[in-house]
Amino acid sequence: MKKIIEEVNKVKKELYLQESAKYIDEVGYKNFKISQLAQRLETSVGTIYNLFNSKEELYLEYLILKLQLFSQRLKEQETLHAKDNLKLYLHCKYEIFIQIDKNNPMTSDPYFFHKLDIANHPIVLEIYEFLQRQFKHLDNSKKESYLHEAILFKKFSDGFIESYLLKKYDTHNIVENTMDHFFKGIAL
Repeated sequence: MKKIIEEVNKVKKELYLQESAKYIDEVGYKNFKISQLAQRLETSVGTIYNLFNSKEELYLEYLILKLQLFSQRLKEQETLHAKDNLKLYLHCKYEIFIQIDKNNPMTSDPYFFHKLDIANHPIVLEIYEFLQRQFKHLDNSKKESYLHEAILFKKFSDGFIESYLLKKYDTHNIVENTMDHFFKGIAL
């Protein structure tokens, strides 16, 4: 019977997480309140805290879910062309923060990829593996890991997001600009 209860709670937690994700997407982490989430889900605050020990734990689960969806999209759309795959990565990443061509942030939380300690979570490592594969295809002469390039590319694109959030700018060509600046440098 204990195993059945554990499975029911697992399914219940997943359903609550799916609905919570919609709410967090709308209001962002700063405006996210467990009491408002409970009202929206027509449940009690206690029920949410029985499934997630804290607001931070729920947010961590949310981040992992978003990264899983991000990684799944990369896998589904990956091609044999490394630069196209890097552009796909950027497009998917920027969609999270910026409605490309509309210049409106999609979330009030600019640090989606930085929140909490998930740097060594398997889903983050999976995304780095995707990036490493692309850099290996671009330069197959190395024999060591391409993790260094993957981290630099991720951090470089994080900078474009942070720059946008500090001062809005035209994002029409943001993917191409990121690729050009990363591969060719910034000419002043």
